[in-house]
Amino acid sequence: MLEEKPNLALLRRHAPISPSPTPSPSASGKIPTIPSGRSPVDAAAKQKSCSHCHATTTPLWRREPVTLKPLCNACGLYLQQRNKLRPQELIDADIDDGSEESDKDATGPECSHCHTRNTSVWRRSKTGEQLCNACGVYLRLRGRDRPLSLKRNKIKPRSKHRDTGSISPK
Repeated sequence: MLEEKPNLALLRRHAPISPSPTPSPSASGKIPTIPSGRSPVDAAAKQKSCSHCHATTTPLWRREPVTLKPLCNACGLYLQQRNKLRPQELIDADIDDGSEESDKDATGPECSHCHTRNTSVWRRSKTGEQLCNACGVYLRLRGRDRPLSLKRNKIKPRSKHRDTGSISPK
């Protein structure tokens, strides 16, 4: 019988990527040891970074198919979909300087009630004033202006799996 060899390119491409390799038992049942000169602490202390854009945080680490160097999720997806590295202008656009975008510096529409410029949806009052989503929904449901004490600096997203307490039909 012929023994089929696994396609190494497919194995490398679809192998799970973890922050640090975990030893797996070999055929003899023994767990391989770490080569001398390297300790687990040294490996964990070295921070992973994208080999293309040098990002240090990403939702998922990927690997460059030929060199197997680590790539951030954005660079890895761009390479996978377009077969070329992510351009510098996209990398520069993603760089976060750590400061939140201020409402004062933002341009564009402004809520006529709370004066925010940041909202998921713009709404209009019955009189035609432009309102942010929060002020518009509050006005529609309660028939009065939303108190400014309820204003938040950041939009709070809904949780996707909220328990409503209702009994589902069977």
